[in-house]
Amino acid sequence: MARLKKNKLFFGGKSKSFEAEKIRSAQVSLQFALTTLKKAQTIMFTSANKGEGKTFCISNIAKEYAKLGKKVLLVDLDLHRPRLSQAIAPRELGGLMLGVHDKSVLMDQIIPLAEENLFFLPTGQLPSNPLEVVSSGLLAEMFARLEDEFDMIFIDTPPVRVLSDGRMIATLCDGVVLVVRSGVTKINEVEEAKAHIENTGVPIIGTILNGQQYNKKEKNTYAYY
Repeated sequence: MARLKKNKLFFGGKSKSFEAEKIRSAQVSLQFALTTLKKAQTIMFTSANKGEGKTFCISNIAKEYAKLGKKVLLVDLDLHRPRLSQAIAPRELGGLMLGVHDKSVLMDQIIPLAEENLFFLPTGQLPSNPLEVVSSGLLAEMFARLEDEFDMIFIDTPPVRVLSDGRMIATLCDGVVLVVRSGVTKINEVEEAKAHIENTGVPIIGTILNGQQYNKKEKNTYAYY
C-alpha cells in the first residue's frame, strides 16, 4: 500500500524548536520508564476526559520512536470517537474491525505513513457494541500477531474515566500513559482515572501534562542551549 502524505496531526515545526524538544523529552522519559517493565512493547495512551490531547501526544511520541529506527505501529482503538482514523485515514472502511475478525487480512489493513518506520491501523467501520469487541479474545489474538511484526505498538483508547473500554484494553497492554490537560483536567478526575487504571493491574508508566503554557523567559532558557 502506498504511503500516506504527511498529516497535520504530527508536529511539523522546526526540529530545534521549544515545542519539538518537549515532544522529544516526553519520548525520552517514556523510554526510561519502559526499562522498568519486564515486557515493554504494547503501550496504551488514555486520558480522564475527551479533548485532553492524547491523540496528538501518542502520534508524535510514536513518530519519535520511529526516528530511532524502531518499526512502530499506531493503533486506533477508540471505537466511539476515532480521532486518529478521522485525521489520518478517514476513508478506510476495513481496518481493525475487519482484521480482528479475519486474521488472514489483518496485515493488509495496516497503512504505511509518510514518516519512515511508522505505520497505522485505523478502526474501520465502527461496531454497534464496542465493549463486546474489546472484551473478546479476538483482540488478544490480534495483539499477539502485531507484536510479532512490530517493535513498538501504541494504542489510542477512549478516556478511561468515561468509558470502560479503555480498562479492558489496558489488560492486554504492557503499560499505560495517562495524558492530562493543564488547567482543564481536575485533580479528582485524574485521581479517578488513575484508580481505574490501577484496578486493571497494569502499571502507569507515565503521565503527560499537555497544553502547559510557558513564558518567554522559560523558552529563551531552552534556546540558550
